Amino acid sequence: MTDLLSNLLLPPSPETQAALRWMVVDIYTGLVSLSPPTLLLYFALYALVKQRIRVFGILAWLAAAGYVWSSLSVVLTCSVVRSVQLFAVAVGVMKSLDFFARRHNPPQYTESCPPPDATIALLYLTELRYESFTPNYIHKAPAPTAVPKPENTSTSHRLRNHIRNHKPWLPKPNFSEPANLLLHTLAFSVLQTRFPQSNSTVLALQVLLAIYILWETLQLVLRYKSSPPLFGPVYTASSLGTFWSETWHSAFASPCRSLAYDPLRRCLTSRYAIPTPIARAVGMITAFALMGAFHVYAMTPLLPEQALWRIFAFFVMNGIGTVIEDAIWKRHTHWGKTILAWVFELAIASWTVEGLEIPKGLGEVRVSDVCNIGKG
Repeated sequence: MTDLLSNLLLPPSPETQAALRWMVVDIYTGLVSLSPPTLLLYFALYALVKQRIRVFGILAWLAAAGYVWSSLSVVLTCSVVRSVQLFAVAVGVMKSLDFFARRHNPPQYTESCPPPDATIALLYLTELRYESFTPNYIHKAPAPTAVPKPENTSTSHRLRNHIRNHKPWLPKPNFSEPANLLLHTLAFSVLQTRFPQSNSTVLALQVLLAIYILWETLQLVLRYKSSPPLFGPVYTASSLGTFWSETWHSAFASPCRSLAYDPLRRCLTSRYAIPTPIARAVGMITAFALMGAFHVYAMTPLLPEQALWRIFAFFVMNGIGTVIEDAIWKRHTHWGKTILAWVFELAIASWTVEGLEIPKGLGEVRVSDVCNIGKG
C-alpha cells in the first residue's frame, strides 16, 4: 500500500504517460464503436414503449447483432479497456434479449405521473435493475412476519418452534450505504497491510471487497436519490442463498431470470413433465452458468484459459451449492448453515483466485503495465 501511494505521488514516468494515452485512445475508440448498437437498442426500446412489438423485435435483434459485430470489428489493444468493451457488449446483448423475452409484458413505470415515452425508453436503456419499474429484481431482506397471539398450549408450542427456526441467529446492523462503503474499504485496507498477500483466501476476500468498493462507489455517484442499495453488507450474509439474493448486487438478475431460469423451468415442467423442484434447481444452476459465461467473456483479454475455466466453475459450483443448501434447510436459519456457507464460499473463491495470477497486493500494480495484462 505504501509503495502504491508513493508511486501515485511521483511524477508519471514516460512509460506511464504512454500507457495512459493508450488507454484514452482505446476508450474513445470503444465508445464510438458501441454508439451505433446502443442507438439501435434505444430506438427498439422506444418502439416497445409505443407498443410496436414487431418493430421492437427487429431493432432489438439488430442491436444485439450490432454489439457482437462491434466487438469483432473493433478489437481494442489495451487489454483492460478491451475487457471493459466486452463487458459492455455482453450487457448490451443481454439487455436486448432480456427485453425481447419480456416484450409482451415489459416492466411498467411505477409513478402515477409517467415521463414522456422517450424518457421511459432512456430509463429502460440505462437502468440495470429497473428501479423505476415494476416488476424489478431488486432483492431485499424479507420483513419480519407478524406472529398471531397463541390461543392454547399446543398452538403456543408450535409457534415457539416456528420462531426458533426462523429468527436470525446473527444480528444484522443497519448502517447507511456510505458507512458500509467505509467499513468495507477499511477491511480491504487491513487485508492489504496486515495479512500475507501470498494467501489465496486473503486474496479472495480482497477481490470480493474490491468488487464491492468499485460498484458501490459508482452506485453512490450515479444513482437516483430514491435508488435502493446496490449491495447489502457482506458481513451479514448468513447463507449462500442470502448472499446471492440479499447481499450481492442484483444488476443482472433480470436477464438471468428471463433468459435462463424461467424458460428452462417452464420447458422442463410442461414439455418433459419434470417435477417442479428439479426444474427449479436446473434453472437456478443454469442462471449461475449464464453469469459464469458472462464473466468469462468479459475477462478473456485479461486471463489465461485455465483461469477462465475456474471462474466459470466458481459460478456453477455456487449454483449447485445454493440448490443443495435450499434442499436441506429451505429458508430456515441456523448457525451451522452460515458456517458451512462461508467455508464453502471461501474455499471455492480461494481455489478460483489461485489460478487468476492477480497482483499480490496493490503495491505490485503498475499503471504502465495495465494495457499489457494477460499478454504475457
